[in-house]
Amino acid sequence: MNEIQRVHLVYPAGNRISTPDAIGRNIKLYLEKFYEVITYNYDEYRTIHPGEADVLIGHWHPNPFTVFRMSAKNKGWKRVIAIAPFCPDPTGWHNAFGNKVIDKCDRFLAITGNAWMRRLKDSPFQHWGPKIVHLDLAVDREDFTFIKDKFNPAGKRRFLYIGHTAWYKNTSFLESLAEKLPETSFSWMGGTQRLKNIKGLGKLDFSKVDAHNFIKEFDFLITVGSSDANPTTILESMAWGLIPVCSIQSGYEGFSGIRNISIDNMEEAVETINNLQSVSDEELKNWQQVNLAELENHFNWDRFCEQVLAEIESRASKDLAETSLKTSLVLLFAEWESPYFWGKPVNFYRFLKSNLKYVLQNRG
Repeated sequence: MNEIQRVHLVYPAGNRISTPDAIGRNIKLYLEKFYEVITYNYDEYRTIHPGEADVLIGHWHPNPFTVFRMSAKNKGWKRVIAIAPFCPDPTGWHNAFGNKVIDKCDRFLAITGNAWMRRLKDSPFQHWGPKIVHLDLAVDREDFTFIKDKFNPAGKRRFLYIGHTAWYKNTSFLESLAEKLPETSFSWMGGTQRLKNIKGLGKLDFSKVDAHNFIKEFDFLITVGSSDANPTTILESMAWGLIPVCSIQSGYEGFSGIRNISIDNMEEAVETINNLQSVSDEELKNWQQVNLAELENHFNWDRFCEQVLAEIESRASKDLAETSLKTSLVLLFAEWESPYFWGKPVNFYRFLKSNLKYVLQNRG
């Protein structure tokens, strides 16, 4: 260990078993073995001034007046490390704002799937490459216990979508897919509005037995995101014993127990679902075991937090690769066009509402 004594962690770290709280909480508990750890909400309006042996690590935010972005500008940090979901999709909407702050960071721990890392070199973010460390997500098996010990009969298997309906979740494609397959059961947990052709189950607390009783009636977790870094629900479903079915644009590619589905060709997508309806029980159980092994050996919090610790203790800091003015302008316009652009009235209102006390404290 070097002379680092204190870590300022900018990440939600509450008690919920879901992300982002699970990420912040596990990092905090792990790092407290080595340092004093102080936590902050990632949308706070405040600036941290470093001591002589302090590290800043955390989730950056589209708003430039938030704690990580304002604090990263200060001199005197031992290390400045960004850690956040990363999706280098062609629109750039998720992360374009980061182009204004990544040069202040020694490293960017990119929480993303292997599929997106393979496509980084063809994205507007390719010049970030020298600073990026790929960080796969994790799941706590004690929070998401194995519950799926029996699959429904061939032809009667059921598909579950868990999550919200933001643009990058591409739920309109899921609605169309369900319309093409009226004999297949599709359901949704996570919202109160309606999705066409999909049965709504509302919001459920996954830590409760009632939710488990619902979940174990399904065979597959399906997610068809168009620009999704790597949804936690994929790992959670693996822990429960469901078989994940996801688009490559949801981050996962090349895992035998995670079945990929096209979102670019509806006929291929329909064929994938039909094929899954006829897979043998033996093959489904084999996929279950492969997925449980992946969770045991890789997608766990020990590995995740060890990667974080290694970057805190590292002295490495690389410059961004050279990029063109055109790429810089593309990212600038992508930031402005993004639904998350901080200057949009609805986003600025949310910022003021959640930080009123900080705004009042720092007036004039």
